[in-house]
Amino acid sequence: MDRNKQTRFIKKNTFKSIFSAKKKSLALYLLLCTTITSYALIIESNKLSAVLDYIDSPNTLVIFDIDNTIAHPIEELGSDEWFCHLVNQRLAMGYDPTSSVYYVLPAYFYAQFNVPLQPTETIIQDLIEHLTHNNIVAMALSARNLFIAERTLEQLENINITFPTPNINPQDLVLPMQHPCFYKQGILFAGNNDKGKALNCFFNIMNYYPKKVVFVDDKMKYLLAVEKALEELNIEFCGIRYSGCDERVKNFDPVKAEQQYRELRERNG
Repeated sequence: MDRNKQTRFIKKNTFKSIFSAKKKSLALYLLLCTTITSYALIIESNKLSAVLDYIDSPNTLVIFDIDNTIAHPIEELGSDEWFCHLVNQRLAMGYDPTSSVYYVLPAYFYAQFNVPLQPTETIIQDLIEHLTHNNIVAMALSARNLFIAERTLEQLENINITFPTPNINPQDLVLPMQHPCFYKQGILFAGNNDKGKALNCFFNIMNYYPKKVVFVDDKMKYLLAVEKALEELNIEFCGIRYSGCDERVKNFDPVKAEQQYRELRERNG
């Protein structure tokens, strides 16, 4: 991959304590220091606990994506892959990307208000609490937008996932971005904005600049966007491409999703 800074992808699937993880992280850095800059690293893991391997400063911010990272719907309906499938259908019909997304959003919102989520891993809330107990701030950064912010918080609370972030800002916040961008209860809803730019805007408004950010997302494009944005602020970055839902995405059944959608509409009259 042609990059300004070389990035190494390393698969790590083991669950270790935060203390041993620091030693492993240091050993990894020494091994790769000849080819990787000290502030940019992207690895791949199918375990959310991989974040523990890369916390080497108390001023570290851990950020989780939501869909297919910490949670996903129980069925195909309402999933990120369902949304992408619907958008791709519109694109194939000749619609432009923006129109394709806007065309799909009403059905997507309707599904979100009717489907529950389930955690990708049972340890997620314990992991967040562990980070908080060790004075490491954790928050979420999602491409979901403000129109389903309250519903998203409800979906996550129903599966006991919350983000206590008193060290950042306990108040709701609307960010001055090109598209609606909203922060509430530890979640930054970036919507159609670039995730990296939304995060930088958030930092600047809050006058909050962590020494390091560890960001977990199932989509590489978002990791790269955040990496690029944090470079501008000279903030050390570790991206974790979460692969725990890859099989689920791979096995997505659009016919089944369509049937689930029809059945939902019939139940709701």
